[in-house]
Amino acid sequence: MSARDLAALVVEGLHLEDVNPDEVDLLAPLFGGGLDLDSLDMLEISLIIQQRYGVKLKADDPDNETIFASLQSLAEHIGKTLAAQR
Repeated sequence: MSARDLAALVVEGLHLEDVNPDEVDLLAPLFGGGLDLDSLDMLEISLIIQQRYGVKLKADDPDNETIFASLQSLAEHIGKTLAAQR
């Protein structure tokens, strides 16, 4: 799971028209900085990831702050989850 591919998926899925996915800082915070997303965006990202990769991200997961810290951390979580499902 590439964080850069995830950036493209998020930019497309959230219709971030003024954002070039190739220029997104993969380590920047998703919320309150970086892409400056909000909780509704988090839900939309979760739905996009579930549809694309079959990975469920639960709203009550105690690790969500770490998982959604950046695109890099989110990509790593998806990759680990997919590897564990094999």
